[in-house]
Amino acid sequence: MSIAILGAFLVLGAISGLLAGLFGIGGGMVIVPALVYLLPKVGVPDDLIMSMALGTSFSTIVVNTFSAAQHHHKLGNIEFSVIKVFVPALMIMGFLTASIVTDLPKHIITKLFSVLMFYLSLKMFLSIKSQKVATKQLTVRSMITAGSVIGVLASLGGIAGGGFIVPFLEGRGLALKKAIGTSSFCGCLLGLTGMLSFMFYGYNIPNLPDYSLGYVYLPALFGVVSVSFFTSKLGAKLAAVLSVSILKRAFALLLVGIAINMFFKY
Repeated sequence: MSIAILGAFLVLGAISGLLAGLFGIGGGMVIVPALVYLLPKVGVPDDLIMSMALGTSFSTIVVNTFSAAQHHHKLGNIEFSVIKVFVPALMIMGFLTASIVTDLPKHIITKLFSVLMFYLSLKMFLSIKSQKVATKQLTVRSMITAGSVIGVLASLGGIAGGGFIVPFLEGRGLALKKAIGTSSFCGCLLGLTGMLSFMFYGYNIPNLPDYSLGYVYLPALFGVVSVSFFTSKLGAKLAAVLSVSILKRAFALLLVGIAINMFFKY
């Protein structure tokens, strides 16, 4: 592996870690497209690229979101009454969905991903303009349903689900900073589930590159997390001092940029 590729993994780690702390996401929305571009350069076969990108993304999410969630916990921004109901559905559906993800065409996954990102960014912008108070309440049924759906969608995109979890929680009365902190914790557990499932379903698959553990490419994992662990703390600190309106606009713009890139690139 060349020095340039290793440097690219380090830069990717710095960016994804910052996003994890700032927006309560695992960085997968940035990591997956980047790995789809980088992995062929280290000899990953074309038919395995998407599976390797998703599995490796989930493994980095564990570190990214853990560091951010740890800081949010110190700030009191994690709502554990939500965690105990929301997370089991999230993890179960995430694990089950991973069994079929590797057989789905790449263009279907990316198009679905981009459309959902457009939808979420539109909702975020509209909430800024209207400033309406949330009228829906968090119930056991709504959390189980949302956790199941988000678990499926997150597995399809190799993401921690923050782009779905944050708007869902905020739309049901949770303050934005608590929604971000809770999302970080949820993303950590979802990332762990995704990592283990892609290791399991990639076990003994032929033509895997050297230094792979199932569908997880270890050099990319270590390169990304060696930097993201530190930059995620910086992102969490920024999230604690920025105004809610700035956070909303930045998060919405992030989703727009990702949606445009994924829709037209693949």
